[in-house]
Amino acid sequence: MPFAATVVVTVAGLAALHGRHRDAAGLLGAAARLRGAHDRTDPQVRALSSRSRHALGDDRFAEAYGAGWNQDPAAALAHTDPARLRCVPPPSAARPELGAAVQR
Repeated sequence: MPFAATVVVTVAGLAALHGRHRDAAGLLGAAARLRGAHDRTDPQVRALSSRSRHALGDDRFAEAYGAGWNQDPAAALAHTDPARLRCVPPPSAARPELGAAVQR
């Protein structure tokens, strides 16, 4: 499911943009599951991994990524639905304009 994995990486980028680094890490793990392998060559995956790892720390990033990786493909697809980003309020009031966009 390489095409689905590409979409999931984009969704992970949206999660990171909204400061949801744990979600981004889990989505990156799910994308790897859908792809069937960890992809350390994709510049977007590397950048998102680096930002999320920096925000969460190595252990929390690995835990969230592993949770995404350990899902079966059907669960990974369900977990990575971009509409899920709208279901949870933003974690920070520092950028309320993003929160308004997420909740619409």
